[in-house]
Amino acid sequence: MSNKKHILIVGAGSGIGMTVSETIKDRYHLSLTTRDVSKLNSLNLTDAEFFTADVLKNEDIESLAKNCKDIDGLLYCPGIAPVIPAHHIKEKSLREVMSVNFEGAVLLIGALLKSKKINKGASLLFISSQAVRHPFFGSSVYSASKAAIEAYALSLSKELQSKKIRVNCLAPAYVESPMLDEARMHLSDSFIENMKKMHPDAFAESENIASIIKFLLSGESKSINGQVLQAGSFNINIPSL
Repeated sequence: MSNKKHILIVGAGSGIGMTVSETIKDRYHLSLTTRDVSKLNSLNLTDAEFFTADVLKNEDIESLAKNCKDIDGLLYCPGIAPVIPAHHIKEKSLREVMSVNFEGAVLLIGALLKSKKINKGASLLFISSQAVRHPFFGSSVYSASKAAIEAYALSLSKELQSKKIRVNCLAPAYVESPMLDEARMHLSDSFIENMKKMHPDAFAESENIASIIKFLLSGESKSINGQVLQAGSFNINIPSL
C-alpha cells in the first residue's frame, strides 16, 4: 500500500489546478475533480482518482465528500471572473460567481469535516486574488467573492487550529491561464499590454504559482497558517507607456 499523502484538487481540469496536478503527481496520491474528466487524460496519471464534480451542485459536493479517501491536503481553485460593470450585475451572474468562487468551497469543507475526511496535519489552500486589494473595472462581484473566501479561510484556520489543520489563501495577481484568456474577451489587447508594461511583476505563468502551491501543501510550510499570501506585485512607480 502506498505511503504517499493524499491531496484533493478541486478544479483540476484547467489552469492552476491542472498545472499543480502535473507538478505534484509524483509526490502524492491525487484525487482530482472537474466537470469533464476527459480533460485530465493529458496528465497521464497512474496514481490518481478522478471525480466528476460541479461545485454548483450540492449533490456533487456531498458525493465527493462521501466517496473520496481521507485527505492530507486540499487545493480549491475553481474560479470564474466575469467583467461586469455595476449597472449590469444581475442576480444570475451574482449567484454563479459567489457559488463557484466562495460557496462551493464552504459547502465542501463542511461536508468533508462532517464526514471526518480531513486528517490531522492537513493543509487546506484556497486560491484568492489580488483583485481583493487591487480591483479593476467591472470586478466588483469577482473581487467580493475572493474577499469572502479570504475571510472564510482566516476564520476556518482558527476553528481547525486545535486539530493541527492549516488553512491559507494564495492571492496571485495575473496568472496566464484560461481565466485570464476569458478576461481578454472583455478587455482590449492594448489594455492588457499596457498593464504588462506598468506592472510586469504582476503577471506570472501558472508553473510559477504551482511551485508556491506545492510548498504550501507540503509539511515544509507547517509554520504557515491563517495567512493570505500574495504572489506578484504591482508597480507603484508607473513608467510612461
